[in-house]
Amino acid sequence: MSEAGDAPEKPVKTERQIMTDIIDITTEAEPNRAARSIGRALLPEGSAGAVTHWYPTRWPRVGGKALLPLSNNAFTRKPFTDAYQPGKLVFIYVAGCGEDHSMPTIATGLLGLARRLRMTVHKVSVTAQVHLRDRLRELNADHYGALTTSVDGYPCSDLGYDNWMAQHILPNNKPLDGSPIALAERCLAVRLPQDLSVREFDKRLHHHMRNAALNRWLRSQAGRTHCQLIGIPPAQAMRATGYGFGEVVRASESQEFYHFRPKSFDADRLIRIAEVIIHDHVVAPRRQATTGWKSRAQGYGQAFH
Repeated sequence: MSEAGDAPEKPVKTERQIMTDIIDITTEAEPNRAARSIGRALLPEGSAGAVTHWYPTRWPRVGGKALLPLSNNAFTRKPFTDAYQPGKLVFIYVAGCGEDHSMPTIATGLLGLARRLRMTVHKVSVTAQVHLRDRLRELNADHYGALTTSVDGYPCSDLGYDNWMAQHILPNNKPLDGSPIALAERCLAVRLPQDLSVREFDKRLHHHMRNAALNRWLRSQAGRTHCQLIGIPPAQAMRATGYGFGEVVRASESQEFYHFRPKSFDADRLIRIAEVIIHDHVVAPRRQATTGWKSRAQGYGQAFH
């Protein structure tokens, strides 16, 4: 009982109430979904997978559940073939980190975060570097995504964000005929139109995938409810990166973490998103706004807090 003048105590929700909230704020539950036992094992005990138990959370899908619409002959018809001028070669990659062979019982990095959240999380981004391993070395040097908030509310740096590894991208289907996107080793090779910059393509890709971005989702009602269910404050799962410039360190939010499964239909969605970006840029350029970006990590941002 609170004393006079004190704010009334908030009722503590039961596990069943939390589960009901998750179902209410997302799409209609599938048959028997609510009847399942929260925390039921999905994989055998000792499995190396990140998602080992069932929770009633409706996970976001990059680009939505269905593929973005694009006709099968979109890249072989004259409107595209007449206007498309090949430009820079870039690569879309999917990366993970955290497996430490010297500490096999401790899950660190993105793998550890995925196990804590009971969800699949990967880094998805674009690079113009032909040797993908050079990009991974840069991520290791920056400890990309290591910054977060500690249990007592202070900025801290997690372990395991210095051993990034490229993941296989295994879609169910191939890119469309004539598509400027091709499956390559642990990446997608993309031949951009001549007048589309790498930076702008990267930003458009993120725009199409933003519904499944980790930090954005953690701030949503669905993300907060899921975190309440598993007992983790959202702030302790959000990620940022500290970039050093001499004696100064700037920090910016890590926007390239997504709920993404590279060996599932998510890979098909990723290919189609890239195809739609390029097709629209070539065939319907007036749909695309010309935009510039300033890097908050290089003098335009603020310290991590």
